[in-house]
Amino acid sequence: MKTWAIHNSLKGWTIYDLTVREMQLIVKTMSVNEVRLTQVCQREDSNWNILNDKDFPELFKFEATDSQLFPHLDSKAKEIGDTEYFVVRPKKTIHPRLHQRYETAITCMIFSTTRQFTTQTVDLSEGGLYFVDTIPDWVTGYFMVGVLAPETIYQLMCSMVEDQKERKRVQIVSEENDLHYVAYKDWLLTLIP
Repeated sequence: MKTWAIHNSLKGWTIYDLTVREMQLIVKTMSVNEVRLTQVCQREDSNWNILNDKDFPELFKFEATDSQLFPHLDSKAKEIGDTEYFVVRPKKTIHPRLHQRYETAITCMIFSTTRQFTTQTVDLSEGGLYFVDTIPDWVTGYFMVGVLAPETIYQLMCSMVEDQKERKRVQIVSEENDLHYVAYKDWLLTLIP
C-alpha cells in the first residue's frame, strides 16, 4: 500500500508516510486557504501536486465507519455546578510594538472564492492592517488581502487578530519567502515621510 506525504507551505511543515485515513484527518482540519497552499504526493511519485478535491477526492472523504461502536455524543452541555470548575484569567500583558505603523489610507480587498470586501486602512505595518470598516463575519481562518498600491497589488495571507472589540484588525501571516510579502515590506519603506 502506497503511503502519502503532505506539505503545508502556509505553516511550513511536511509529514511523510501517512495512511489515507491520516491524510483525511489532516485535510478535515484545514481551512480553505490552507488547502490551496498544500501539496501532496504518494511514495515513489515523481512530483508534488496541489491538494484539491477534484484530483484527490479520497483525501476529502472522512466517514466515521465505526461510530456505532462508540457511545452517542450528546451535543447539549450538561449542567455543571459552580464548584466543579473555575476560570483563571491571566493579567493582560501589553507588549511593545514589533513593527512601525504607517498611518495612511490604502484601499484593500479581502476576497474568497465567492465574495469580496473592499475597505481602506487606518494604518498598516509589516505585521498587520487596521481597517476603517468592520470586517464581515464570513471572513474567518486564513484569507487573502490585496493591498492596492499605486502601481501593483500586494497579495498577503492574513488572519483575524484575536480578542478585538471590533473586527477591524488583521495580522499578516505571509512568510519571508513569499515574494509578495517581501515586495510589500519594501514598498512600506517608501511611505516614510
